Amino acid sequence: MKSVKGRPKAQKGKQKRRPSSKAMLLSDPASYDLEPLDPWLTCGPDTTVTELWKVCERRADGRQMHLVYFDRYGWYCEHGRHCPVVAEVRRVVRTMTAKASRPKGYGKARARKRN
Repeated sequence: MKSVKGRPKAQKGKQKRRPSSKAMLLSDPASYDLEPLDPWLTCGPDTTVTELWKVCERRADGRQMHLVYFDRYGWYCEHGRHCPVVAEVRRVVRTMTAKASRPKGYGKARARKRN
């Protein structure tokens, strides 16, 4: 009868410790300057972009410019969908729309009872 070896056991204690993403964010906080742009003027009249923001990200080691836009597929940055600046712009847009005044009777319309 032939004996079959199992897979080798995991070795403990030889794992490299990577700093967590929270620790990296707290060690080097960024500040953002956001400027809304007109997508029709910037991208052209045939664009599907409805929101366009120019973002200047400042850190201790330098500055980086971003273009964040919203089209029919979602929010994107020129550096990719998972760029941390996209979350910042979405947060700012959400707070701006929450503070915007709504017209009277918005969402409160009821049908009249008929006799």
